Amino acid sequence: MKNKLTTILTLLGIFLTGMLRAQVQIVAEQDQERNLTLFSFNDSKIPYTVQIHFVKLENLESLQGDLLYKLAKPGKSTLVKLQSIYGNVQTGFRYNTKLYKGDIQPSIPFESPYLIPVEKGISVSMRPLLANQKVPEDRRYTGVGFYFEESATVCAPRKGIISEIKMDVEKVADGLADFSSENYVEIYHQDGSFTRLSGLKANSAKVVVGDTVIPGQALAESSTQGSSSQHHVKMIQSRWEMEVNGVTWVNFPVLIRSEKEELLSDKASENLQSTHPEELIAKELDKKELKKYLGK
Repeated sequence: MKNKLTTILTLLGIFLTGMLRAQVQIVAEQDQERNLTLFSFNDSKIPYTVQIHFVKLENLESLQGDLLYKLAKPGKSTLVKLQSIYGNVQTGFRYNTKLYKGDIQPSIPFESPYLIPVEKGISVSMRPLLANQKVPEDRRYTGVGFYFEESATVCAPRKGIISEIKMDVEKVADGLADFSSENYVEIYHQDGSFTRLSGLKANSAKVVVGDTVIPGQALAESSTQGSSSQHHVKMIQSRWEMEVNGVTWVNFPVLIRSEKEELLSDKASENLQSTHPEELIAKELDKKELKKYLGK
């Protein structure tokens, strides 16, 4: 019992700084044969990916290799089991970790178009938001802006879970989506991607963190942009991608559904009419959600 307790406390000490910020904690349990199992406890409503790199194993073997990416689902999850090589010999290990918000290796693809993120029937213009010339061309796209004449309700373009909200900023910035200084609502989607809707009216949120929202559901109210009288909402889709040099955060364009056409968000367009087609919304709903939606 003493050896088991020491192992748990040592593990928690290593993970403490990075994990508590994300509401994820890691603990270890060792059985009588000295096999070790790592568990995660995630208090948030969305999953997190834990990168575990074992740099030293003493009398322990990882059958999945020394570099692992494991999903810490909401609640308790089993991350990895380390096998003891000799049952009567002391065990130990040393490792490095990184934490990534969301599932970086999702198995559920998404190919349907996104809704224009405002209430039905609003006429909007759409313009991509691009970084400056110093950024490589394939990474210049940072999101898309939708612009319209009067205040409108900002809506979810897809189904997902509200993962972050910021609503305490009175002044809205011009230009690119500057999430550190703008109000926003962030949505986590089941395919591992995120949507952030920014430039919102202060204290106008109609949802809270942890809510599951469906396409077209009201999230907040729009705001004017900087000194302009024109209303707007900025939308950015992001995800983690595995590359040669490791895991990278990438912004990507998506297909947008308007009343008359579908077009990519990295193309400018005028006079688009927002629409909330039932067949598109229904594709993302489970049976319980669909029954509730159709009975509204």
